[in-house]
Amino acid sequence: MLKSITRLTAAALGVWSVAGLAATLPPPADTTIRGGTYASTNFDADLLVTRASSDPTYVRKALLDFDLAGAIPSGSVVQSATLTMTVHWGGAAASRAVGVFDVTTPFVASEATWDVASATRPWNTPGGDLGREWTRSSVPNGAGARAAFDVTALVRAAATSSPPHARLALVDVDTLTAARDGYRDYFGSEATDPATRPSLAIATGPAPTPTPVPSFSRVVIIMMENKEFGDVIGSPAAPYINSLASQYGLATAYTGVTHPSLPNYMALTGGQTFFTTDCITCRTPARHVVDQLVDSGRTWKAYMDSMPTACSTTDTSLYVQKHNPFAHYTDVVGNTTRCVHHVVPFTQFSSDLAAGTLANFVWITPDMCHDMHNCSVSTGDTWLSQVVPSILASPAFNDAVLFLLWDEGTTTTGGGGRIPALVVSPFTPPGLRVSRAMNHYDTLRTIEDAWKLPPLGNAAGATALGEFFR
Repeated sequence: MLKSITRLTAAALGVWSVAGLAATLPPPADTTIRGGTYASTNFDADLLVTRASSDPTYVRKALLDFDLAGAIPSGSVVQSATLTMTVHWGGAAASRAVGVFDVTTPFVASEATWDVASATRPWNTPGGDLGREWTRSSVPNGAGARAAFDVTALVRAAATSSPPHARLALVDVDTLTAARDGYRDYFGSEATDPATRPSLAIATGPAPTPTPVPSFSRVVIIMMENKEFGDVIGSPAAPYINSLASQYGLATAYTGVTHPSLPNYMALTGGQTFFTTDCITCRTPARHVVDQLVDSGRTWKAYMDSMPTACSTTDTSLYVQKHNPFAHYTDVVGNTTRCVHHVVPFTQFSSDLAAGTLANFVWITPDMCHDMHNCSVSTGDTWLSQVVPSILASPAFNDAVLFLLWDEGTTTTGGGGRIPALVVSPFTPPGLRVSRAMNHYDTLRTIEDAWKLPPLGNAAGATALGEFFR
């Protein structure tokens, strides 16, 4: 596949090429913000700096704003995006972990400080309105060293904004250090040598042609926990899962959206992460997939392994709310009757399956041991081997699909780590492997396309997993 490579730099006349056409790109804006006694000081035109400290006066974050207008040709998608920073000077620590966060409020580099995004707009939160951490990288301390960050997922999301801007913050996310150990100075957009200025390299290619998705009678989702692709796929500790992969379909470049758990559960059901932590009491009034399918005349039920009572909002050693997305939607958890009838202990599953009364949309959350979170891969594999065969053998599965997913991995690849994702369906060719990049938004889009539902949030820019179905 012929790709067009777009290179965005901080040069005054950055040049990029798109499908053989050359154009100039306005330079990105960048600045450093600093807390404490420097909270009202603008550092534009200085070096970019990151530092973690327990003293607010010494904390620094570097802000960068890349204008993406015209960078992604019509009909194309972002296949990869790499941010490269050049170190000007580093403290004593040989390396520091630096994360890349999106900046959710537009800022003016020549005016931004710790307290304000511009002269007329304060930050909602001092220190910058930061979204989630999309990726991180180890930054060396040698002058002239390069640090590269895989910001593919961030740029894909930013490209859908209007106007399209990739606004990001570099933040030291390593442990606190004494003295100047954690300092990292980077050349900024005003650097004399263009080669040392921040750069964002984007590879684009033709958008895949959507493949029609069957109108499934039902969709089943089982959400496992916290494993990278290689922890499970090919592992002798997971014979059952690997047998499923050989009989059905496997996504080999599927990633979580972010860290930690809860935002991934929300992304899969609501098209947005909504939250940045595993907050127990967080709620959102947003519409979600079960609202959509109820409007379309379909039914749903969520089964929670080791949940003590229906619609429980109390964590136990094995059942936790952060793995129950429906406990975080106001119109479910705030409606006792609805919640008790639809969010139930997993002990009800076998009787519903045997009675032939499974809903159109079935969600299953294994408990903290069976999902591999607190127990081994082998334990989770054994649990699946006891649950999944009964689903596949049921007449209810004749024209259905089971998505066996993990919420996140242990790395930041793609935002939430490269994770196993199996597509199990009578419509799926045995041993199928699909290597294109995909994540939870693509799975949500698959459900919506199958049932002709309007895409929610970031699912609007996602692509259904049509390749998995005949």
